[in-house]
Amino acid sequence: MDILSHTFSGLAIGATVMHFSNKGFKHKFFIVLFSGIAAFFPDLDVISHWSGFDSTFGEWFNLKDSGVTIYHQKRWYSHHGVFHSFIMAISFCFICALINIMFKGWTTWKNGLRANIPFYVSVFLAYLVHLFEDMPTPDFVWGGVAFMFPSTDYWGGTGHIWWWNNYDLFLIILFTFLTVLILGLFRKLLRKPTKWIALSVFLIAISGCLYQITHRKYDFNYTGFSGHHTKWHENEAKSKIIQKEILGEAVYGLMVKFDNSIPIWF
Repeated sequence: MDILSHTFSGLAIGATVMHFSNKGFKHKFFIVLFSGIAAFFPDLDVISHWSGFDSTFGEWFNLKDSGVTIYHQKRWYSHHGVFHSFIMAISFCFICALINIMFKGWTTWKNGLRANIPFYVSVFLAYLVHLFEDMPTPDFVWGGVAFMFPSTDYWGGTGHIWWWNNYDLFLIILFTFLTVLILGLFRKLLRKPTKWIALSVFLIAISGCLYQITHRKYDFNYTGFSGHHTKWHENEAKSKIIQKEILGEAVYGLMVKFDNSIPIWF
């Protein structure tokens, strides 16, 4: 799944969880911010596909294989490897805690831990949502993600959705983020607790995404490099046809323009 959808999924989780925090605006801002970072973080392993990888990391660590080769392998540091695991989600929360301790000190952090639980829950869930979103993508060379690393079993690779062009899912995610965020900004005007409303919106969004994922009526799955390029073009074209059917001509056209205007795969 694309990095933009991943990141906004994390932001949506953060914007939802902030309704459960009794702390001030600054803290809630950090809940949303770090949740977005957490949802982005697993794809740092894409760095092996960077054109400068071989002349930097490759030389520093005396790697025998090229970055592109490593990217498509199933090493612990390959794409969909350790960075796409449950243990790394825990590690990321631990890193956030260490950063917090560095700035606030151990005593202050320990005394305020209970009030900070929403922050760590949000960051943890945001990291995990990235992994869950990658599971319905094609098997290809990884066969899913190394969710239970160091186990060599990979989870997912079902081919329910294509790698890109999931505009319908992105719009659901974006709408959810904006809705719960605006709800949080105007909670004082409502004069009522908004946490259950925000959670309801989020759960409805999850249901909507799951429905869309499981009702594509097309199998995007393929394994390995055999016929990779042919299958890629077929699936890319079919994915766009499906999106056009779901969104309609006008909305689909806007999403294509947006897709073509940004310098990342979307």
